[in-house]
Amino acid sequence: MTGCNGAKDGPSLSKAAGTAIPDVPEPPANGPKLGSIAKLTPVRLRPAKAAKQLGYLHAGAQVARAEKPYTKDGCPGGWYPIRPRGFVCVGSTATIDMNHPTLAAMALRPKLDQALPYAYATTRKNTPLYERDPKKKEAVKKIGELPEGSGLAIVGSWSGIDPKGRQDRLGMTTDGHFVRAADLRAAEPSSFHGVDLGATGAAKGLPIGFIVKRGVRAWKVEKGDADKLGRLDYHDMLPLTGRFRTIGPVKYWAMSDGRYVRHRDVTVIRRRNIWPDFATGKQKWIDVSIITGTLVLYEGHKAVFATLVSVGRDRLGDPKTSDSTAQGDFDVLGKHITAVGLDPTSLGEHGRIFDAPWAIELSSGQMMLGAFWQDRFGIEHGPGAIEMSPSDAHKVWQWVDPQVPEGWHGVTQPDPGKHVVVHIRK
Repeated sequence: MTGCNGAKDGPSLSKAAGTAIPDVPEPPANGPKLGSIAKLTPVRLRPAKAAKQLGYLHAGAQVARAEKPYTKDGCPGGWYPIRPRGFVCVGSTATIDMNHPTLAAMALRPKLDQALPYAYATTRKNTPLYERDPKKKEAVKKIGELPEGSGLAIVGSWSGIDPKGRQDRLGMTTDGHFVRAADLRAAEPSSFHGVDLGATGAAKGLPIGFIVKRGVRAWKVEKGDADKLGRLDYHDMLPLTGRFRTIGPVKYWAMSDGRYVRHRDVTVIRRRNIWPDFATGKQKWIDVSIITGTLVLYEGHKAVFATLVSVGRDRLGDPKTSDSTAQGDFDVLGKHITAVGLDPTSLGEHGRIFDAPWAIELSSGQMMLGAFWQDRFGIEHGPGAIEMSPSDAHKVWQWVDPQVPEGWHGVTQPDPGKHVVVHIRK
């Protein structure tokens, strides 16, 4: 196994080599397994608890491991090399016993090919949060309360006895806690999604427009007059020609089908003619506009995808003192299937949000993620994260490097500054 940057530190290293990175074979895919039995099981660069974290596993995950531990120094259960890289300490957060009850209870794995990795629900009202009561068989005890409007992933169900002695149907969360099923409703995530701009950036190229308010109409414009046509739907994408006409004080954009839309009724993403210094070759970068609430994926000068996003509700305020999105050029520090370590009070307007999907961690300290709890894309919303529809967040998450290894839940960018750059501007 090599270090983060792929460079070896020389021949096979002794187990007493201190901070050196051990060079060990990658465990085969069909080898024995190691399982995660905690919310977060760290994967370390070296077999030491102080070593750099490469990523982590989440409860129920199983990954291929070496047959024997590399060392037991600082970890009585042993530091096992796992696939494709890194070391995991077997103990309180990981096991090699594939019959461990946590692995059975948390067997539902995230769906990596769908807009949402799990089934999501929201709370109908304030509801108790439970965990298993070790003193009573088939019973739960209250450990907290979730406010009305909280959102979370449900990965299983169980019939247990509540603190009042009543049999109740419970939904299980991703960290093994329980919520009353009767107090949940299925989440209704937005169906909105952005547009692929074609292999050359021209098949469905820029400029394009999006409708971000209700009651907008198309127009027929000719001979200096404008006549109303049918209504355009909320979040419609409009292919624009780039041409426009002005009648009195009103500007109208021409659509590719011959209709027009008023400039004030549409959010337009235009072709660029000025480029950041880093936009060279096939460099991947993401352009986010706070003013328009838009996001475009670029490879060098080629736009490959465009959509609407929600930025902080205070828009251009100071992100240190207001609910705003930081401006600047930022590195991608890591990716998470769901943001298991994120403060659940940091996203929701009223309740708490758990398991926000397809999270991309930025060097600004903020996140890009899928918002299954709202449909205000193109409009400011929330405390500062860049919120996308689940479908768009999934697409962006897959496009952004680094890739999350099979069985892992999150990964750290091995070399920030040389991969995706996120350009956030007015």
